[in-house]
Amino acid sequence: MSETTKSNNSVLRFLTNTLKNRNILIFLVFFVISAFLWFLNAINKEYTTDLSLPYKIENLPQNMSLSEENDVELILTVSGHGYNLLREEIEKVKLPLVIDIKSKKNPIKIYNSIHNSTQSFILTNDIKNRVNKRLGDNIGLVKITPDTIYLNVVQSYSKKLKVIPIVNYTTEKDYILNGRLNVKPDSITVYGDKGIIDTLTAVYTNKTELGTIGKNNIHSLNIKYAKNIRYSKSTVLIEIPLEKYTEAYQKIDIQAINCPGNLKMRLMPSFVDVSFKVPLSIFEEVTNSDFTAIIDFNDVQNQEAEVKVSCTKPDIIITAVKPISVKILPEQIEKTSD
Repeated sequence: MSETTKSNNSVLRFLTNTLKNRNILIFLVFFVISAFLWFLNAINKEYTTDLSLPYKIENLPQNMSLSEENDVELILTVSGHGYNLLREEIEKVKLPLVIDIKSKKNPIKIYNSIHNSTQSFILTNDIKNRVNKRLGDNIGLVKITPDTIYLNVVQSYSKKLKVIPIVNYTTEKDYILNGRLNVKPDSITVYGDKGIIDTLTAVYTNKTELGTIGKNNIHSLNIKYAKNIRYSKSTVLIEIPLEKYTEAYQKIDIQAINCPGNLKMRLMPSFVDVSFKVPLSIFEEVTNSDFTAIIDFNDVQNQEAEVKVSCTKPDIIITAVKPISVKILPEQIEKTSD
């Protein structure tokens, strides 16, 4: 028989003998009752004790940050009945006390340090009302430690920069982009050291995968943070104007450029058929004057030149150009008289 089994059997025999002994059983019952009554009497008394409460500060001015010398918690000296203090310790969720500097109801005053131009502070005495509200009516607040929360004052510069969204997406079948991506706000202000601020030319969003989208889409994008830079906005909205499209085509005359002054160039064929996708809302507005088809005489090789087609409307996507090149036959290049 193992040592563990022997030990378990010994405990079982002890409990069995104890339960059979009436005097011991009565003693245990009265002991439990006495302990319970003592506990009730103890928690009904008034006590003064310390409680810890984490905190965080919101809406600090752009040129200020929390000093590292601050503790991460406030120590609250409180008084109240034992059961209220016990309840506070048990029920207190570890959510920090939010100290909103710019609160409309109870703004917190920031004091400037007389002896240190790079430091300011707030007094914890100014947040007593918020702490009392957190504790409730049954617990009295005696003191808050520390009495001061220090703030670093940083000399910072600002610059307004364009926001560039970084997104990847595919469109649903029969949908096309109709217009430019619309970012709101399209620019935000950044704050920081002048040497860093001067090197920035734009603000970018975090790369975001949107998947497959259709119709108009509005998405929230997070600003990509850079070290030691603060931003007036942490997110922006981007609108992707998608619309159903139709397939269409136009016959476009080819223009020749960079021809020598004494030559007249004739092309075969003299036009191309352009296939393209166009949003339904502007289909009726599209004409062949929106397209340009050119060949560059400087690019002629073996009496052939590639046709390059462009469109003045950015919403139109060219899908095919036929033919993609034209021939220039020797007998079709005539020398003109001076």
